[in-house]
Amino acid sequence: MICTGVGFDAGKQIHGGKRFITVDLLGLVLRVLVTSASVPERPGAKLNVHVLAGLSDER
Repeated sequence: MICTGVGFDAGKQIHGGKRFITVDLLGLVLRVLVTSASVPERPGAKLNVHVLAGLSDER
């Protein structure tokens, strides 16, 4: 899926997107969530965990 939402993170001085990666104990990738750069780390990580746990209908 191609996302047209491009953001800017003023703290890290980056344009584009951020990647939130969830791995298991062996380091195998379970899920990758890509958001715009304007999404802060804490809400992005919470969204990734909620989607992984099935608490959100986001895909």
